[in-house]
Amino acid sequence: MTNKQKFTDYLLEKYADDFKLATQHQFLKQSGEGSIDSGVLKEWLKQDYLFAYEGGIKYTAALLAKISLSPSNNHIRPFPASDLVPILGWSATNLLRETDWFLSVAKEHELEVFNAETREKELDRYGLLGEYSPITRGYIDYLQVIGALGSIEEGMLVLWASEKIYNSAWLYAKTFSQANTSSNETQKALVKFVQNWTTPKFTDFVERCENALNKFELELGSEAAERCEKAFKAILWYEQRFWPDVKAN
Repeated sequence: MTNKQKFTDYLLEKYADDFKLATQHQFLKQSGEGSIDSGVLKEWLKQDYLFAYEGGIKYTAALLAKISLSPSNNHIRPFPASDLVPILGWSATNLLRETDWFLSVAKEHELEVFNAETREKELDRYGLLGEYSPITRGYIDYLQVIGALGSIEEGMLVLWASEKIYNSAWLYAKTFSQANTSSNETQKALVKFVQNWTTPKFTDFVERCENALNKFELELGSEAAERCEKAFKAILWYEQRFWPDVKAN
């Protein structure tokens, strides 16, 4: 990393191949095209909802608890509180709005993933983790560990990395959306999902996370930078495996 290179740029450059694997999956291509199987989509929607609702909201709360809000001699609201409180507050509020909207769209287009009757019929096919896939459960547990034991730098790295990958992934899916002209309910829902996850507001939020993280001015070779790089690799690992396996079409 050069003296002027941002820490986030260093990570994205060093792990470019892994980032591509996490953001250019066949599931995303088919979702953009509108050719994804509805059963596969419903199962992914369930896992994404569980991750966002249980994992994401609690995680932002854990990060907020790490921030000192005490004024310094020179500033009433010094960094990192001045940057991170608005970011984390927006994140928690948006996750709640997002998951409510998520369920509404799924129900509107016959993709309801938490229908009581359906869940009762499917109970036997779930194992010891209940409705959570092993990757979803592991990913949520990892967030809880970082939220409880990690530094604020690690915490913001994980937030930025997960949101950066998610936004980039759906921007990739959107490049195939010109082919989605189906009137099928599943595909109509996909159009809404892809549009929602690629809005300028979401992209701006990712950039705000990145800018705040870089304000910590992490130095390569330092313990803090090493921990953050390790966390980045963990997020890449989970994100690569969060997309369901689908056959190339």
